[in-house]
Amino acid sequence: MSRKIIYRVINILCLMLLMGTVIWLIIIWDSLPDEIAMHYNAAGEVDRMGRKTDIIILPIMSWIMYGVMVLVEHIPGAWNTGVKVTPENAARVYGITKRMIVILKLLLVMTFTMITVFSAMGKNMPIWFLPVELLLIFGNIIWHLISLYRNR
Repeated sequence: MSRKIIYRVINILCLMLLMGTVIWLIIIWDSLPDEIAMHYNAAGEVDRMGRKTDIIILPIMSWIMYGVMVLVEHIPGAWNTGVKVTPENAARVYGITKRMIVILKLLLVMTFTMITVFSAMGKNMPIWFLPVELLLIFGNIIWHLISLYRNR
C-alpha cells in the first residue's frame, strides 16, 4: 500500500474519531450529569470536576490541533527538521517528517477522544493510559528523529 493511501486512511480515521466524538456527545448530552470529570492525575484518577458544558472544550481542542497539524503537514518548508535540507535529501527528509506528523496527529486525536469519553462517563482513566500515551508519542518522535539523522 502506498504512503498516500495510508495517509488518507489515517486522515479518514482521525475525522471519523473527531466527528464521532461530537455526535456521541450530542446523543448523550441530556444524560450527562451536571458535574463531570475534567482532569486526571498521573494515576488516571479524577482530580478535578467541572460543569457539564466544560466537556465541549475537549472536542474543540481536538479539532484545532487536528487542523493545525493538517496545515503543518502540507507546508514542509516550515518544518524545523534539525538536519540541513538539500535538493538531494529534501524528499527523504520531508517524507520522514511528514510520516511523523501524520502518526502524531492520529495519536493526539485518539488521546483526546479517549479523554472525552472517560470524562463524559465519569470514569477514571486506566492506569496504563499515561505511560502508554507518552511512550507512543515520544517513541514516534524519537524513532523518526533517528530515522531523519540516518537518512540525511
